[in-house]
Amino acid sequence: MIWEVFRQQSPDADFVHCRDVHAPDREMAKQFSVIQHGRRKPTHALWVAPQEKITQVDPDAERRDESGDGAEKPWAVFRQDKPGGYHTHCGDVDAASTAGAEQAAIAAFTDDDPNSLWVVQHQYIGEVTEDDVSFGGTTNKSYRFAQTYNVNPAAEEVEASESEQIEAEKQRGEI
Repeated sequence: MIWEVFRQQSPDADFVHCRDVHAPDREMAKQFSVIQHGRRKPTHALWVAPQEKITQVDPDAERRDESGDGAEKPWAVFRQDKPGGYHTHCGDVDAASTAGAEQAAIAAFTDDDPNSLWVVQHQYIGEVTEDDVSFGGTTNKSYRFAQTYNVNPAAEEVEASESEQIEAEKQRGEI
């Protein structure tokens, strides 16, 4: 099963699509997403959603009548502003069916003509936060730069050991 992954960089940032993971269930998808998408870039939280539950919204399609179970449910809406760009969480809508969610998303989020919209019911989204796991979250590789290393003279213990070694060599007549 394919799960789409959305990454939130900081608590006030939007969730942005960052590819997918293959996993048999939600818990494994959450674990794989942490390993694959939460270890390199700064990450506050990740969402995973089954690809089959994400609906591509077509604003030009004919309106379909689809009745839900009557109760409105929250749906997450993601928009892609330009071709090749990432889908970003732009808000939520409440609807009783997929068709209702599509229409609500079109009404709420297409004023400036986005390239693409996705909707997915919140009940299908699994979330991993920094409270649940410790994300790697950094591209800081300062250890690669020589100026970050301590090049001060040797520690006292090393210096004392070296002087003891020299004294022992003198006593043996090696120096």
